[in-house]
Amino acid sequence: MSEFNNSKDYNTDLLVDVLKERFHGLFICLSNSWGGLEQVAASDAVELGSLGLKTRVLLLEGTPIHEHLSKNKNIDIYPLNYKPRDFLDWRLKQEIQRQLDEGVNLIHTHQTTLLGSIVPWIWNKKSIALFATRHIMSNHNKKSLYHRLLYRRLDEFIVVSEAIKKNVLETHPVKSALVKVVKLGLNFDRFDPTRVDSKKLRKQWDADEDTVVIGVVGRVDPAKGQGTFIRAAAGLQKTLKPGDPGSKKVKFVIVGEETLGSASNHLKELKQMVRQFHIEDSVVFTGYLENIPEVMGAFDVFVMPSRREAFGLVAIEAMAMACPIIISSGGSADEIIGQSEFGLKMRPGDAFDLQNQIHYLLTHAAERVEMGKKAREFVKNNYDRRERIQKMLQLYESAITKRNQF
Repeated sequence: MSEFNNSKDYNTDLLVDVLKERFHGLFICLSNSWGGLEQVAASDAVELGSLGLKTRVLLLEGTPIHEHLSKNKNIDIYPLNYKPRDFLDWRLKQEIQRQLDEGVNLIHTHQTTLLGSIVPWIWNKKSIALFATRHIMSNHNKKSLYHRLLYRRLDEFIVVSEAIKKNVLETHPVKSALVKVVKLGLNFDRFDPTRVDSKKLRKQWDADEDTVVIGVVGRVDPAKGQGTFIRAAAGLQKTLKPGDPGSKKVKFVIVGEETLGSASNHLKELKQMVRQFHIEDSVVFTGYLENIPEVMGAFDVFVMPSRREAFGLVAIEAMAMACPIIISSGGSADEIIGQSEFGLKMRPGDAFDLQNQIHYLLTHAAERVEMGKKAREFVKNNYDRRERIQKMLQLYESAITKRNQF
């Protein structure tokens, strides 16, 4: 079982039985945020723990991921009351050594910046497997001698899309064989339009059956494009004419909050922008919401107007709920929407272009609904949670097998 197997028919139960005796993993996610990266790290750990595999998570005390995992009985969490440095952090060395002394034989970090404080302490520990996942694009050239040494120690470099793999190969000192694309995945029992009743949410937003709800979900941050979304909403409200097929009532819903501990006033700025445009009756700020399937089910159109997004977990969550999307071009946009079968692309940061894309979907209701149906089928066929976990188990088993040979 040392080969990376792409078959969906691979015996996952057999893999789990083998790994129960051999796997003791430590996942590291030292982030204050609660976005796609953190949610993927948390859900992967929870999934492995639920399979009966020895799973630990190293995280920062008091963060959203800490709160999310604190009551899960299938995994062990180890909160740090300090933020380690990215290079040669001695307190992190002590923590890693303690974890190894207690049986950990595989470390998986979801932040590649931490490799400088992980690799030096395990460099000569040949029996310890090391994984890293990169969730975002890199804007920096990391082909220095320092980075060559860091990445040489990796057993596998995981990315969540082909676009990120291409970016990694262009910016990192690694060979293609090391970089594995393991797509994100959803639980389609949870993300199922037939099992979700979103009427209560729509009522809270003052959106009746004839209202078209257009929403964004994500951390409130300039890079996420909520400002572009608001400017597009203001422009659209001015241009819709009586009798226009898209002139029916429209609600623009912004779901999310600022990063924990952030000193930013961006949310305040966004609300001020809404007042300046006099569109208070059309824009709803919900704050953070956990019930994402219900949220996506309440939308008629989902927008991801980020300036630069490597891959959007929220985009496939919306698609799974049969919601067509409008997504910024670049990154993994083409992987997500194909040839516009499942949604439309917009130019990053271009409110007028976003306004036009929204207007198109408003005035082509039948096409909008058909896009949503096709989007759900596409996501079900390509982003299944079970397949993601299966592939990760194969990679873990292969790495542990090789490391046991030392």
